[in-house]
Amino acid sequence: MRYGFRLLSFLFGVLVCVACKKEEVFCVPDVPATPRDTYVFPVRPGTPAWAALTTSAQMVAVCQVPATTLTGISTEGLVATCLAYPLLPDILLANSLQQGTRATLANFNGFEELRQRPTAAAVLVERYRRLHPGCLPEPGQRGAYSFTFSYLEMIIAQEEYLAQLTAPQRLALLREAVAKYNEKLPYEVDVYGLFGLKTALFVTARIMLREQYPPFVAAVAANPKLADFVTDVQLHDDPQTLSLVLEHAKQFN
Repeated sequence: MRYGFRLLSFLFGVLVCVACKKEEVFCVPDVPATPRDTYVFPVRPGTPAWAALTTSAQMVAVCQVPATTLTGISTEGLVATCLAYPLLPDILLANSLQQGTRATLANFNGFEELRQRPTAAAVLVERYRRLHPGCLPEPGQRGAYSFTFSYLEMIIAQEEYLAQLTAPQRLALLREAVAKYNEKLPYEVDVYGLFGLKTALFVTARIMLREQYPPFVAAVAANPKLADFVTDVQLHDDPQTLSLVLEHAKQFN
């Protein structure tokens, strides 16, 4: 009897492991292959040349793409280049996440070129759509992985890219951002944190504000904390603000 119980336990364990492996294989992110014309930064963190730099101005200068190269890169390659920009994490350095984003985008000529490409937003959104927060890399890589979502969300939420999309495309993006929020939620404590949740909903807030969605516009006018969130991604230690954004996003159509 005891042997039969152990056998059943063993078989159950095998089935669980098989199911886990299948799930891991099934949810591998469908990330586009790196375009051939993606710019490879010759000086970047980890190289001796980078270690020799002593000021942030020098770092910004060496990360610029040569003008003759920049205009010849495809939009897909340019998006990949911008997301590989060595100073992209500078988005996190300002007191305001939105201000940090604007400053970082302004410091790189790749983003200046990208904003002039008419299909830039569509390429950014497609890349975003193909990422899945529940498909996690090895534990040691999860911190950096979580920020790939937040960087992309902060870029997409900028007015120059939202303006390139049609109203139906913005609605689809809002729904995608809500889906990303829901996918991140089970991994909030271990991977994404409140930071990863708020960048996803910042996308939805910016879309509703751009569309002048009446209930949300009224809520922003009446709630200073909500106004700070849509302006600077500030929560003031009040996660309830995210719940308010989420409820409006669910009603928006």
